[in-house]
Amino acid sequence: MTQKFHQRFNIDVSLDNARRSFVNRVNNFIIPDLLMGSRTAGSRHANELEKYLCSKFGERWLGWGCLNNVLLDDYHLHLRAIEALFENLDTKDLTDRTIRKILLDSEIDIGIRWDNGHFLPSGSPLLDERLVNDTLGFMATKGYEGALAPFRKGLDHFLHSTKKPELLADVITDMYEALEALAKIITGRDKELSANAKILISKLNVSEDYKPILKAYIAYANEFRHAAEKGQKKTIPQRQEVESFIYLTGLFVRLAMI
Repeated sequence: MTQKFHQRFNIDVSLDNARRSFVNRVNNFIIPDLLMGSRTAGSRHANELEKYLCSKFGERWLGWGCLNNVLLDDYHLHLRAIEALFENLDTKDLTDRTIRKILLDSEIDIGIRWDNGHFLPSGSPLLDERLVNDTLGFMATKGYEGALAPFRKGLDHFLHSTKKPELLADVITDMYEALEALAKIITGRDKELSANAKILISKLNVSEDYKPILKAYIAYANEFRHAAEKGQKKTIPQRQEVESFIYLTGLFVRLAMI
């Protein structure tokens, strides 16, 4: 997948700036289009839509154009506006299509995901997943503290990465260290994960087809585990890729449970 512009040139994008861009995109592509479209259909229709949004916020509608004075640059009010527009049958489809595109265009994860008309905190369902809970339980009951500690550390980094995206690279390092520690326990060899990979696969009693998966896992992790070259900023991985890396780590741990 082609990296975004800021990633290709190692440009640091803060959460505040990413959220500001989100608000601007909403104002560019959703709210004006819907309001002006309603205006074209008739002033009464446009007034009703704007009045509807103001009422959702508990604000008094003072006439056409007052919505901008209500929203201003407030990030959370814009989230509420999008949800309200999705509830409206006349604006539902356009809102859904456009907000999905805007979230994809976001430079970094801004801490939200779009789920059938509602914004939810991104990453929050992670700790409820069996792939994570079972992994934690298995390592705790087996006394695999060497693997359990970095796995827990990685989960903590991931949940805090919505405000500090730079932690995403640390999540990958943490998860890699968890699997590396588990591999040392299972194989009985105090070696790096790359050196233990072949024996680990055989110990997990899975087919040879898992070898390239583990090899790719190691190669991907190594892109983020090492320090950046002098004068260069460390690359921040995509949040969705980091989440899948957590699950992949959990998958290998679950294989050890069987």
